[in-house]
Amino acid sequence: MGGSGVQRPLKFAKYLREFGWNPIILCPEPGAYHTFDESLNEELESLNLEIHRVSGNTPLHRAGSQRQVNLPSWLENFLRKISTFFWLPDNKKGWIDPAYKKALEIIDSTPIDAIFSTANPYSNLQLAKKLKDSSRIPVLMDLRDEWLESHLLNYPTKWHRNKMASIEATTLPAADILTVINDAYKTSFQTRFSALDIRVLNQGFDPEDFNHDEKLPKSSEKLKLLYSGLFYGKRNPAIFLKAIRNILNEYPNLKNELELHFQGGLNKETLNLINTLNLGKLVIDHGYVNHKTAVINLMKADILWLMIGHLNNSELVTVGKMFEYFGTKKPILALVPAGNSRELLDKYNAAYYAHPFNLEEITETLKELIKDFQDSKLPKADYEFVAKYNRQEIANELATMLNEIAAKNLSS
Repeated sequence: MGGSGVQRPLKFAKYLREFGWNPIILCPEPGAYHTFDESLNEELESLNLEIHRVSGNTPLHRAGSQRQVNLPSWLENFLRKISTFFWLPDNKKGWIDPAYKKALEIIDSTPIDAIFSTANPYSNLQLAKKLKDSSRIPVLMDLRDEWLESHLLNYPTKWHRNKMASIEATTLPAADILTVINDAYKTSFQTRFSALDIRVLNQGFDPEDFNHDEKLPKSSEKLKLLYSGLFYGKRNPAIFLKAIRNILNEYPNLKNELELHFQGGLNKETLNLINTLNLGKLVIDHGYVNHKTAVINLMKADILWLMIGHLNNSELVTVGKMFEYFGTKKPILALVPAGNSRELLDKYNAAYYAHPFNLEEITETLKELIKDFQDSKLPKADYEFVAKYNRQEIANELATMLNEIAAKNLSS
């Protein structure tokens, strides 16, 4: 399956053996989904790891095996609400029982020293707890988002929120170590789980994906702004496109000097808006591309733009694509609120800021960025800061934690 969430466990699996750990992977068969990425699957197969796939038994699997589904944004948002109403902690929990059965078979035949479980989906953590309870094998639970306070969740009733709080409260204490992707999430979880060993294990980029010695030819001398990833909910490009229209109204000649690149796929609403704003000649929609192609496109761009358009707890959010952007060392247009992401971008040292819902501010920031490009004064990234987010080094940190819980288990 495609998307940025896949890459964290994939890259851990890639690098853990360098630090003394042999990953055995347990996952569901792919069901229906919005994107699939064969380049990531090829990378996984090249690692020659032991992989076990079990029946997913979820609504997505009942919709078809590895069937690509692209829904209008209104329908996708509606289905998210329906999902939260009927399935807690998520609609993936149908895979817990077949996965548990398979996991016990693996444990019976192979000496397992630790269990690593990443979420979301949060049902993965329920599975890890169930295995911990029955096998006593130590568990490291990894959260790429908040859980109860997730910006992605809108609880339909107070009962649903309380039920999710109960599931979280009975699941997370089973972790020997709980890892989160930033300090803000650590603080948030500590308010509910003060007795837990909670640590930050950063997001990152794979240095092998970014070959800075490779000279990628420029297709033109135009300023290329690129957005990488999917749009959904409040995170959509409408306000960015309107800001571009404002600038072109003021400086018509810029229409021959800009290219707006999108990779991940634009929906009908966005394509209609592009036509309404008469921006069709500037926009290049690459659609969904595999990860290898996505990285090449990142390296060809002049400016990478990032948007955090969530309303709930957006100050806590750090999206995975931001760290891939760091790997390019390119300037970033950051449409983000004050908070954790902005603090990291300050340290990156090559970012332009505007609030994600302030059209005037975005317009002025774009003007500044365009002028800096024209004057060859785009800012340079801090290379020492970027090096902290090397996935190989982050896998080393994970291996150290696994060593710790495994040793503690042996001593007890």
